[in-house]
Amino acid sequence: MSIKDEKLILLGRQLKKLRKSKGLSQLNLSVKLGITREHLSKIERGAAYPSVKILFEIIDILNVSFKDLADF
Repeated sequence: MSIKDEKLILLGRQLKKLRKSKGLSQLNLSVKLGITREHLSKIERGAAYPSVKILFEIIDILNVSFKDLADF
């Protein structure tokens, strides 16, 4: 596994942690993001790359900073 892949997995884990701390299910957040729950699941598992647009939308919806999202 490359360092890039490891960081993607860590980003996904942090996203999942923040999502749960805000009381949102994958379905709730995916609807707000305009993506499928399956795609969000892949992002949280590090199996898919989120676009920059999706990252900024996640930050806005969860009301966190980019630093909070990347704090792993």
